[in-house]
Amino acid sequence: MSAGRLAVAICALVLAAACAPPPAPAPPPAPVTSAVPEGSDLCYLVVREAVAKPDLDVDRVPTPVKQDPPPFKPPYPRGVFGKGGTMDVAIEVLVDTLGKADMSTFRVVKTSHQWFATRLKTAVSKWTFEPAIKAGCKVPRIYRLGISAPPKKAG
Repeated sequence: MSAGRLAVAICALVLAAACAPPPAPAPPPAPVTSAVPEGSDLCYLVVREAVAKPDLDVDRVPTPVKQDPPPFKPPYPRGVFGKGGTMDVAIEVLVDTLGKADMSTFRVVKTSHQWFATRLKTAVSKWTFEPAIKAGCKVPRIYRLGISAPPKKAG
């Protein structure tokens, strides 16, 4: 074997030994879930969505847990009830993630007498709520309440 061929063969062996095998392929990425797990630090995304749309569909709406004081108790002012003892009042207010009503958002949807709306506003400002839940996260959400008394039947 000539010296030139021997040098080429040695270089080929050295190069083959120096080359590492190709790296193993990367594992596939983990699947992404759509729900934010409870206690996740990603709740801020759900809260951001709820702030942008306070009427958002949620898993659980805000619920009063302490309705003290009650909104209406006797004696009632003269003339607050309509014909046959009817009354009607509906309100909405934003309940925050701590379970407090944000009274700056309080709105009377309808009322048969202003006295009912005023009494309800005073009462709701002191109530405690269980906040709304979406994807395991507490979110601000509109709370709606309607109270009606149909006419009393003559008996």
